[in-house]
Amino acid sequence: MFSTRTVLYIIVIILAGVTGYVWAQGENDENYLRISRHPAKVVPRRVLPITPDMAGELEIIHRAEGWVEKDTLLLRINPEELVLDEQELHQQMERNNLTAETEILQLLRQKEELEFISKLPPERRMYVVQQLKADVDERAIALLERKITMLRENARLSNERLRNAFEKKRKLREITMPFDGRIQYHFAMPEDGQTVLVGTNNPVVTIADDSVLYVVVNMTDPALSRLDASRLSVLLEMGGGRTLTAPWSHSKVQKGDRGETMVYYFTVPETMRGRVWPQVGANLVAHLRYRAEAEDVYVSKAELAREAGERRFESWEELLAALRPGYAVVFNGETHLCIKKFDN
Repeated sequence: MFSTRTVLYIIVIILAGVTGYVWAQGENDENYLRISRHPAKVVPRRVLPITPDMAGELEIIHRAEGWVEKDTLLLRINPEELVLDEQELHQQMERNNLTAETEILQLLRQKEELEFISKLPPERRMYVVQQLKADVDERAIALLERKITMLRENARLSNERLRNAFEKKRKLREITMPFDGRIQYHFAMPEDGQTVLVGTNNPVVTIADDSVLYVVVNMTDPALSRLDASRLSVLLEMGGGRTLTAPWSHSKVQKGDRGETMVYYFTVPETMRGRVWPQVGANLVAHLRYRAEAEDVYVSKAELAREAGERRFESWEELLAALRPGYAVVFNGETHLCIKKFDN
């Protein structure tokens, strides 16, 4: 026995075949009307090709392609030179410290002498001051303390500059993950411990942010671009009878050889990202769909043409005015029209 829902569905199909009207059905009891097919691609949220800033030997630190966490070190360029630069850094920092410590030691000895003299009995202190031909008081001691502090701070700042300069060199020679995502290398993976020679013209790795995937469709039909975009979605056939539905996310105007094009982005559901990822970059066909309102009616163009008989018409709007007075076109699809009754 058929269920009540199945019987009703059969009745709808029969009525649709007789009248040419179809009430589209979709997920969550909402009506989805197919508009037309469009070339489409699946693209990640961001794609970042990495080209080295210098030529040389490339050391592979993270050898596995696929998903990688943010801040993971992937590659290092000219690693031997980087080791030498780091050794030079430590040597220069040590020289700065030795120079500062030598000068500080001399000042500390002067300070100790002044502190010793300041503690002598007045008669003895006066004699020593005359012999040294120098004033001995708290201001002189404070001045020496300031000089010592300044020398230490200068040494610290000099070493900090050296360290910052080295870190800039390191960043130029090390390629790390800027965000969580997937990587693909553009060279044949060498044996462990071996390097790859690279130049500065071509990327060595491409990093893709797969936290969001989009189905991208060029909206070349001005009439379709006037539809309420929030009611649009696309359906992709994934093979094996499986389909993917992606709701509208946002649009962008892209410039190309033929001028500007409106591009619509549809968000791939999070649960489907893993299955859809192999389709990234492939040429796909997306079925553009419209979430209809209760008063929207989906009518076959073929049925309308048969109903028109020998009557000639210049546009579907003209034919609709003759056959369905009081109705207006919501969208002109590939095989169907979506029409709606309007108030005079």
